[in-house]
Amino acid sequence: MKKILPFLLVLIALASCTPKNQYTIRVSAVGGPDSLMVHNNWYTSSDTLKLVDDKCTFTGIVDTFPKLVSVGFALTGQRTARIILEPGTITVDYTAENGFRVGGTENNIILQKLLDEQKPYQDEVTKIWREWNKAYAKEPRSKEECESIWLDREVVNQRALDKTHELIGANPNYAGLVIALPLVRTDPPAKLKEYVEAFKAFKDDQRYLDIVKEYDIADRTVNGKPVPGFSFPDTTGQMVSLSDFKGKWVLLDFWYVDCPWCRKLTPHLINIYKEWNQTKSFEILSISVDKPKDFTRWKEAIRHDGAIWTQVNDSTKTYPDHYGITGYPTLILVDPNGNGVKKIVGYQEEVGLKRLLAEYVR
Repeated sequence: MKKILPFLLVLIALASCTPKNQYTIRVSAVGGPDSLMVHNNWYTSSDTLKLVDDKCTFTGIVDTFPKLVSVGFALTGQRTARIILEPGTITVDYTAENGFRVGGTENNIILQKLLDEQKPYQDEVTKIWREWNKAYAKEPRSKEECESIWLDREVVNQRALDKTHELIGANPNYAGLVIALPLVRTDPPAKLKEYVEAFKAFKDDQRYLDIVKEYDIADRTVNGKPVPGFSFPDTTGQMVSLSDFKGKWVLLDFWYVDCPWCRKLTPHLINIYKEWNQTKSFEILSISVDKPKDFTRWKEAIRHDGAIWTQVNDSTKTYPDHYGITGYPTLILVDPNGNGVKKIVGYQEEVGLKRLLAEYVR
């Protein structure tokens, strides 16, 4: 008994020396594109280690947890693994065939399970996206082929979205929050409100606060509430106000000269405008965020692209910031009563854009 007691005391002492909130990230990377791994502890710091025998280990103390961080190759443009930082030993395994897989701790095991369930749907999305890109790159480009693939892509995207929504609904845990994050720019206000309610347990987490911010933006801009008025100069310097279009459907088109997909969207907007302007009391109001130094190029781009509706400039990005716009092109549909009803992010083929707008514009 006397021999056992000192041994137990040593164990207790060693245990007391291990910080309660310590984490270990054990990385194994076989056949990767780089020998350097970066642990990016978002909002705070990042660490870089060299792989030795295809392995490295990051350790540290996590102040608040769980929280989303990443581990990935140092080379720009390479894939990274999203991991949930929490006390314990987290595993990150990479192979060229399977990419990154995470595990070890409770939340990371759940996260990998959710990612595995998403994968067949995401693979379909990737496949049809590549098909569309290939068709779009053809010279000459076939509008019919691109639109046909685009419609198929919408079906595939919806299946993937439905599956992700299902997984989020069944997982009001931090892993569920992580897979919800890519959707917050495009999901409707009602869905964002569900996320805000479901993940309240993480109210102090920065990622949760990001969701709350996106919900607040969506709620005040595209949830059937009055959009704020504005007055911006057109190409001649005359001030144009949103109130000038009262009683009409107005599509706010946020863009800038050097945005390639903004410019590629313009022909589709032209066709829809010509078809709907008189028959549906439909207007387009393009809001450029180009700086004063680019005003000449802005006007030249309008002439070159043949845009025939009202064009104004908001070089300070006051209005885009209000709408939480972080990517271009972005479209906001305003109803005849001045209420925001729909936000469309990114390029759309004409058939897809028309379908989205026709849900409201009748």
